[in-house]
Amino acid sequence: MHTDIKSLDLETCQDLLTKILSGELKVKDGVLVAPTPSGPRGPTAKVQPRLEACNALLVSMAGRPEGVTAKELLEASNGSFVYTDILLVARNLTEAGTIQEVRKGRKATWNLTTNG
Repeated sequence: MHTDIKSLDLETCQDLLTKILSGELKVKDGVLVAPTPSGPRGPTAKVQPRLEACNALLVSMAGRPEGVTAKELLEASNGSFVYTDILLVARNLTEAGTIQEVRKGRKATWNLTTNG
C-alpha cells in the first residue's frame, strides 16, 4: 500500500523524517523500507586458513627476544597471508593477553606476554 506524503499529517511526516535521518528507515526506489541489519561478518571460509597461518607464525615469531614486526611476518609468510590479516590477528591476540604491542611511531612490534 502506497500513501502519498501530502496526505500525511505534520506529526507523522516529522516522525518519518526523524526515522530516515536516524537510519531506522531508508528510501529505496522511492519507497520507505526498514534497513536490513548489518555489522561485522567475521572471517569467511576463504580467509580463515590465512588467519590461522598468520596466527601460528605471529605467536611463534613473537616468542623471540626482539619480537616481530608486520614486515617480518609478511616476509616470512611467503604470501600465505596479507597485512590486514596480521592486524586482525594481532588485535585478537592482544585482546586475549597472548601478546603485547609496543609502538615506535607507526611501527608495531609484538612480543609474547609472560603468561602467553
